[in-house]
Amino acid sequence: MIAAGCALMLITGVAEADSAAGAWINVTSNLANMPSECGNLTMLSPVPGSANVIAGVATRGLWQTSDGGVTWTNLGTGPGSAGIVNRPSWIAYDPLNPSTFWESGIYNAGGAYKTTDNGNTFVQLGSVTHDDFISVDFSDPERKTLLVGGHERSRWVYKSTDGGQTWTNIGANLPEGTGFSTDPLLLDAQTYLVNADQGWSQAAPGLFRTTDGGSTWTKVSSIGPWGPPLVVADGTIYWAAGDGLVNSTDNGLTWSRVGSGLANDTHPIQLPDGRLVGVKPTTLVVSGDGGLTWTPIGPQLPYVPAGVIYSTGQKAFYIWHWDCGNKVLPDAIEKLNYDLGPAVVTPPPEPPAPVPTDTNLAPMDNAAPDSGVAPDDAGAPDTGVAPDDSGAPPAPDTGAPPSSDSEGQ
Repeated sequence: MIAAGCALMLITGVAEADSAAGAWINVTSNLANMPSECGNLTMLSPVPGSANVIAGVATRGLWQTSDGGVTWTNLGTGPGSAGIVNRPSWIAYDPLNPSTFWESGIYNAGGAYKTTDNGNTFVQLGSVTHDDFISVDFSDPERKTLLVGGHERSRWVYKSTDGGQTWTNIGANLPEGTGFSTDPLLLDAQTYLVNADQGWSQAAPGLFRTTDGGSTWTKVSSIGPWGPPLVVADGTIYWAAGDGLVNSTDNGLTWSRVGSGLANDTHPIQLPDGRLVGVKPTTLVVSGDGGLTWTPIGPQLPYVPAGVIYSTGQKAFYIWHWDCGNKVLPDAIEKLNYDLGPAVVTPPPEPPAPVPTDTNLAPMDNAAPDSGVAPDDAGAPDTGVAPDDSGAPPAPDTGAPPSSDSEGQ
């Protein structure tokens, strides 16, 4: 929970920046028209703590820019590196050392890779393939426990406890007839979440949770979200579901729908100031109340993007899109310079002056002073949004990769 004064500080600090947004700029640069396949420009990911941004290109691997998109340089070209030829779908960064990160991807050979040298070289992680998402147990200093979710595959959640050398399908323990288990989220060594995306299969949607490392799963929602989950700074979990989001504030035990009117199944991101950013068909939108309401920011979008990221190092938004052609689109990546600006600190109010004591007054009884405020019970705050388990199914899968940003991002 954010104190009222802090919330005011954040909102005041960004209001001036909202009115100073520039124009979208095409920064596809040397990636434009690069030979590829369906999905071509599959994802973008901001590297934490730097100005670097990584792009995924189907069959052509990962590419990085450090100059705002003027040039893109191929990663994985160091001696002995495994070649990444999948359609990159997600990058998970080590929060203590972002030069170590894990990549997942679909189609075309390996589904999971790892680098410990900023992407100069990669190692393929075992034999898993066709993976939409990868999640790492960062509570373990050795980073041994990993999860991957299968692309358009039901009951398909593979787990490794040896850093990716070997894998076991714990998704087989999910109920039969459930949707695609694409995006498992590892909360701690034994607690995981996974979506069941209905997709084109028309199987039963839902969200499932395990507290025993995947031996058993409990259905915690009938809503079947799609794409990568977002865990924000206060621990709230958000997931795209139709034209809105679902969220959980209790480690995935219960879920509620929040907001509406977003571009279908577009993954939200969190800005450094704590606000959420989503996508509507014509503009980016921002929410300061956890996704309940959304306000447009920036100029009109050049197209409906597959996703959005924010690079703190570059102080800029990036969007991207793709098609099922055999080359990267000429305008695949667009950038909007957008400085959030320094937060304007609002000083706290002065404390009230002490009330002088009159020794001639009659003594008071021992009752506690009346504050004028009714006591509050220990229940969770009312968000004003009732849980809803009637989520509409996402659009049919085209065989191309999901949109993604990174929190890891």
